[in-house]
Amino acid sequence: MIYPHILLILVLIMAASISTVDSSVTKWRTADYLTDYYEMRIVELMALRDVLSQADPASFIMETNRGTTSIDIIEMSEQDRQIRITTIHEENIFSATYYYNRKDLSIVKRAE
Repeated sequence: MIYPHILLILVLIMAASISTVDSSVTKWRTADYLTDYYEMRIVELMALRDVLSQADPASFIMETNRGTTSIDIIEMSEQDRQIRITTIHEENIFSATYYYNRKDLSIVKRAE
């Protein structure tokens, strides 16, 4: 015969184990999403490095292991330039826009 308090203890142990597994899966998914986000940022920075290393850059497309990245350069004024970076990865589109000041050789801001 199973006593009610033993049955209650078994139910509590099962609930705790299910909660622990759910927490582990949630942490794993969060880590996976963060990994994807930072890998996309690295692809953006690689493209930005390629653009800024050229004296007179032009728009181009590059293939990486994270997808296809297209870089569009728009001259806003004599000293300001807008650099749009768009990466297509597994049917998702990630884009960012950098505003670059050629006179100061600095990135003014980044917008998504």
